[in-house]
Amino acid sequence: MMDKELIKERFAGAISTYDRAAVAQRHIAERLAELMAPYAPEGGTVFEAGCGTGIMSRLIMERLHPQRLYMVDLSESYRSLLADLDPDKAVFRAGDAEEMPLPYGLSAVVSSSALQWFERPERFLARSADALDEGGVIAIATFGVENMREIGSLSGVRLHYPSCEQLRRMIPSAMTLVHFSEQIITLTFGSAREVLTHLRQTGVSGIERPLGVTATRRLIADYDAGYSDGKGGVTLTYHPIYMVARKGTAERR
Repeated sequence: MMDKELIKERFAGAISTYDRAAVAQRHIAERLAELMAPYAPEGGTVFEAGCGTGIMSRLIMERLHPQRLYMVDLSESYRSLLADLDPDKAVFRAGDAEEMPLPYGLSAVVSSSALQWFERPERFLARSADALDEGGVIAIATFGVENMREIGSLSGVRLHYPSCEQLRRMIPSAMTLVHFSEQIITLTFGSAREVLTHLRQTGVSGIERPLGVTATRRLIADYDAGYSDGKGGVTLTYHPIYMVARKGTAERR
C-alpha cells in the first residue's frame, strides 16, 4: 500500500527546492499542456489532482482559461505557493484527490506526475469520467516501467509502474482515447550523490524509506560504476507516459 503520510511529508519537505530541481517534471507538464490543448474545452471547470507548487496549474490557467480551477494536493503547505493565482478562479484544497469527491460538470480532469502515487488509479479515472460533461477531457501524465530504473535496479525497491497496455486498459469505457504516447528523458548528473540530492529536492524517491548509511554508500558506489554517461557523469531516467481521453466523440475542436 502507498504510505500517503510519507508521500505528503516527503513533498512538503521539498517545497523550497522543487521548482528549481524539477527539470523533468516541468518538461512533462509543458508537454501535457500542449497535448491536451486541442481537445480540452476552454472556459470551463477543471479539477487538477496533485497540483504541488503549481507548475501545471499555471499552464492550465494560460491554456484553458477556466472559470474555476480546483487544485488539490495532499499537503496544505502548497497553499502559500499558489497565492499569485486569481483567487476568484483558482481554489486550493488540501486532501487526497484519489478519495476526494469530485464536483460534477467538469470540463477537464488534469494530473501531471502524480497518478503513480495513487493506490487505485483506475478507480480515480472512472470517477473522473463520471464527473465530466460531454466533451470534457481527462489529461494525464504519469510514469512507465523504465522510470528511475537506475535506482530500482540497485536498491531492489521501486514503485510499481504500469505498462502502457495496463494504462490503456484503465481508460473508462465512456472515454475515447485521443492521444497516447511515451517518452524517455535522460538527465545527467556529476555523480550518484547529485542524483540522490535531486531526488530529495523534488520529493521523489523510488525507495519508500531511506536506506541506512552502509546501504546508501554501496548504492552510490554501484551507481557511479554502473550508470556512467561516458563523460564523467551518471544518468537518471524518467519515463513519462501521456494520455488524453475525451468523453464522447473524439473530434478535435
